[in-house]
Amino acid sequence: MSQESEGMHGINYKQFKLKQGYFDNRSSLHGINHTYRVMFNVQQIGLAAGMNHEVFWAWCAAFIHDMARKHDGYCTEHGYWSAKTKLPLFEKLFIKEGVIPEGLEAIKLAVTNHSLAEEISFDHPYYKTVALLKDADALDRVRISENNLKIEMLRFPESKKMVDFAKKLFHRTDSLKLKDFGMLIKISEEIKLADITDL
Repeated sequence: MSQESEGMHGINYKQFKLKQGYFDNRSSLHGINHTYRVMFNVQQIGLAAGMNHEVFWAWCAAFIHDMARKHDGYCTEHGYWSAKTKLPLFEKLFIKEGVIPEGLEAIKLAVTNHSLAEEISFDHPYYKTVALLKDADALDRVRISENNLKIEMLRFPESKKMVDFAKKLFHRTDSLKLKDFGMLIKISEEIKLADITDL
């Protein structure tokens, strides 16, 4: 398979194609493009940090994390709503793609917690999955405003190194209609190539 269909950690990208109908609130701010960027950020942070199963669990969490939003405003409950109503819809897909029961619990906690200000304990067995989703989501806050992301709040040093790239990825994809994750991968490679050429 090509990188566009199967990527790091054996994730089958074709199985994770987002559709507008999956989202309760059809929004550009918290919709398909944002979700794909968060999924991408999960992979990049996780790879750089040397994580393993947490990457796939956080990837699945990213896939559903904003699907149950009812509006684009400040909301601490949409994570809980997504865990309650969207995880059951995609649970079979996640299991088919290799998520074990423990992983489902980690996904549920990550989705629920991503919209809360509270942090779970560093010693919690699912800390990395939860923190990975939170950092990946935060990196896309540039879509709200250039200064909305608080870098000092990011949990992993690898996340802090991704800030500039995350901004470029947003600006390159903001006005596009991303058809699938493979399209985002292509764009990210173009950005990386341009960065190397500019050196």
